[in-house]
Amino acid sequence: MSHGSDDTPAPEHVASTRPAPLSGDDLDDGAVTIDPRPGEAEPAEVVTDASDLSETEQAPSLWRNRPYMALLTGETVGNVAVEIAQVAWPIIAITYLTATELEIGILGMAEGIAFLVLSLPVGAWVDRVSRRAVMVAANVVRALTMAAIPTLWLLGVLEVHWLMLIALVMSGAQVFFDMAYMSIVPSLVPEHQLNEANSRLQMTNEVARAAGPGLGGVLAKALTAPLLPIFATVGYLVSAFAIWRIPADEPPPRVHDTTLRREIADGLGFVFHHPFIRPVVIATAVSNLFSSVAFTMFPVLVLRHFEVGPIGWGLLLTAGSIGGILGALAAPWFARRFGAGHAIPVTYVVNAVSFVMPILTFHLPRTVALAVLTLSMVVGLFSIVSFNVVQVTMRQKQCPPRMIGRMTASIRVVIWGIGPLGALLSGVVAEHWGLEPAFWIGGIGNALGLLILMASPLWRMGDVPVVPSGRPPRA
Repeated sequence: MSHGSDDTPAPEHVASTRPAPLSGDDLDDGAVTIDPRPGEAEPAEVVTDASDLSETEQAPSLWRNRPYMALLTGETVGNVAVEIAQVAWPIIAITYLTATELEIGILGMAEGIAFLVLSLPVGAWVDRVSRRAVMVAANVVRALTMAAIPTLWLLGVLEVHWLMLIALVMSGAQVFFDMAYMSIVPSLVPEHQLNEANSRLQMTNEVARAAGPGLGGVLAKALTAPLLPIFATVGYLVSAFAIWRIPADEPPPRVHDTTLRREIADGLGFVFHHPFIRPVVIATAVSNLFSSVAFTMFPVLVLRHFEVGPIGWGLLLTAGSIGGILGALAAPWFARRFGAGHAIPVTYVVNAVSFVMPILTFHLPRTVALAVLTLSMVVGLFSIVSFNVVQVTMRQKQCPPRMIGRMTASIRVVIWGIGPLGALLSGVVAEHWGLEPAFWIGGIGNALGLLILMASPLWRMGDVPVVPSGRPPRA
């Protein structure tokens, strides 16, 4: 499955115990000039994707695009099963294994550390191989790994350190899946349908998040939480089968023979010399660092501090996912209303507001506090999903197909790689000073990302220029 993020898209965390942060997956004043390298052509004339498409260039409906529909169907069915299992993860750690706040922080770090270590080499590598094969293999690995949790529980040997090891393996498999996932979507649909295609994929993820957690909470109560990961095993296998049905893909041809190290450097250079992509990456990295500080402790706040049971936890996640569905539906509207550029910081503003709400709950009666937490989930997921759709689409349009894997890897290593540091810091802060300071640090720090976007060209820009050659435009 994709994660929320990035990139999710997201999609988007496989085993995340908190709302998915901005995946950015995922600045200057706009006066950057990017010169072509020796031997490369000058940048092509800048056009805008909305105004220069003729009627004959319009492709058939996405519903008739069989490869895309295979991906969409597999992600929809598989994600529902995975989301049922996701409810169990924090319940197992906090309620069954009574993990400390520091252990929860280390577990959160384990969930994302592979993005810091593996993203760059894997991103360069997937540009050389079949993306479909990588995605299928990654899902099979994730299916087998999740099956280990109920097995260890039934054997009576499940401990927090096993969860940490499982989280590490899942994190590594997700890196491989996500790098290929972000690269394969633009190869399945025409460029001018990317916004709609990404929106539908994100919306199916959010539908799964809405349907899965409520059912997962009931099943966790009826079957015991440690048995629920078997649903994730089934979900990953369903997704693997659906992706296997996509016609075999060939890796994009490379311009010339290069080493893996050079290709990694090319990806980093593309991202951090691009006047539109760079501010999004920096702002999202700041957001992910501080959102991890706050929301690593979110399940501790709900399950331990407010003593919410499995059903209530599942319903809370379901309520939040309704906001995600609305965010996926609203993303194309944001792009049309504000332009693809200005829509990025606008959606971030909404996200910054949602970070204030959990802080208030420490000073409110329990019933009111739970209502505010629910509202923070709805608003937060709405903004995260809409932000992800508009910024991922912008990145995909700016990047040539042969470099999408390297671009995604370069971005992920920054924005996802910094999250584990925030999770570890969260555990240390909560262990020594309590839960509330962790949420204060997260809320204040997250607002810094908005200042970065406001100082970038995107704040003043409507439609983002698209360069057919794939080179960043001259600002």
